Amino acid sequence: MKILYVSLLAMILGDLTASGQQQKDRKEILQLIEKYSAAVISRDSVTFYELFNNGQVTWAGSLSQRSQAKEIESGKSTSSSAYFMGSYQQFMRGLFKYSSTEDKFDNIQITTDGTVASVTMDYSFWANRKMTNWGGKYLGLIKKEGRWKITSVIYSLDLTKYFKRTAVASRKN
Repeated sequence: MKILYVSLLAMILGDLTASGQQQKDRKEILQLIEKYSAAVISRDSVTFYELFNNGQVTWAGSLSQRSQAKEIESGKSTSSSAYFMGSYQQFMRGLFKYSSTEDKFDNIQITTDGTVASVTMDYSFWANRKMTNWGGKYLGLIKKEGRWKITSVIYSLDLTKYFKRTAVASRKN
């Protein structure tokens, strides 16, 4: 009986420790997202670059089919591909063509095992105090030397000049 009690207590304490670590990881990941947003607003490349893994980082996006169709219809695009690749460095450099920028996030969902994590969220990108595009953003992260680092950024775009952003509740699947 005593062995059963000790085993049960060990399981409960183990679950509490794991739960506490998951909460710590979630808090650290949310702080990373806040730093990302603040770096976009301030266009602080040093802080922004520190959020990413030193190795290869995937940066890929795709214009929604409906926004791509509107771009082709309007003559602003002749490409049949709405898919594009880039880098976080190119993204940061591109911010300087605007007087102000902001990347806003909501509906943030974090899944982690303490070593790797995925973050899904809705975003809206603002330039010169006007929303220009919105969609879903998906981050892949690794915990490297005790710090979370972004290893991939994959996102969709809807252009606000054609389509207004819908409320969070209606964007959920």
